[in-house]
Amino acid sequence: MGEGLGVEDIIFNNKGIDTISQIASYKTITNILSRNNFAICEDLSHTPVYPYISQIYDKIIYDTKLRYKQNSFKPVIKYTKISKGAGLSNYLIIIQNIPALFDYATLNKKSKDFYCMIVYTGLHQPTKKISNESIKFISQTLKRKSFKIHSIDLSSDFIAKKTINSKYKDEVKESLKRRTDDKSFLIVGNSLYCNSIKSQTVKKLIIYDKYIKQKIYQKQVLKENLCGWKRLEIELQPQQHIKKMNFASYIKSNEFKRALSIYDLIKDKLNINDISNDFLNYQISSFLDNRIINNKKSKKQYNSKESLTRFKMSDFKPYTV
Repeated sequence: MGEGLGVEDIIFNNKGIDTISQIASYKTITNILSRNNFAICEDLSHTPVYPYISQIYDKIIYDTKLRYKQNSFKPVIKYTKISKGAGLSNYLIIIQNIPALFDYATLNKKSKDFYCMIVYTGLHQPTKKISNESIKFISQTLKRKSFKIHSIDLSSDFIAKKTINSKYKDEVKESLKRRTDDKSFLIVGNSLYCNSIKSQTVKKLIIYDKYIKQKIYQKQVLKENLCGWKRLEIELQPQQHIKKMNFASYIKSNEFKRALSIYDLIKDKLNINDISNDFLNYQISSFLDNRIINNKKSKKQYNSKESLTRFKMSDFKPYTV
């Protein structure tokens, strides 16, 4: 079948968490980074973090609160490297001076610069290596009770030999007409966005051409059986009273279970079949208890098929959907 990675080489058709955002005390996170000898940097121009900045600005531009004037403030975005490697999963993104943090500070009677948002992304990338060291550090912050969950991006991969165009948009709109706002669909490049879901938990939905992104933009060598590789991603944003939880509490909550059910309903409506929870269980179990990834063979690559197989065969499973 030629060189490169194919469906048979990677963890495919699995749900997984790709991005996690937490609200944290800026002083606390800087102290943690200092103890680990991680430097905070501000020049993002030559890092994998740089393309992510546009998503942050998009969220601000579309903020519905009129009291936030777009030109009256500018987000402050920094990063630190938490493990070796060039992938996004090796970075911690730190964001300050955005509306969500102002709201949270007001709610907790703190100054508007008291909190920051810390973001881990690139956590569900089947064709990219993810460092065990990254997972171990992320686990530390996710389990801190004072760091509250802000949002989670849940994604899964599937094969669909369709081009993302206006015809495909109409098909998706028809399939999800009772779950979405008909006017909220938008195509940008090879991505289809829906920014209004009729759910208190699900913020938005995106379907994009993962094959084109990895092969054309990321220059990865992929086999032809990955042609048609698409990704379904939804952003979960907990309700206000749930935002008092840290990550570990949230993923055990009934609201997270309901969000998973909505995800399954959406994928079923879109005829996306055979999506497994195996990787999601492995991933969350690793966050909750690092003994999952202490196996010498598993240390070579966190998200390998071999590591997932060992987890599935093990009796030690701290988390199961």
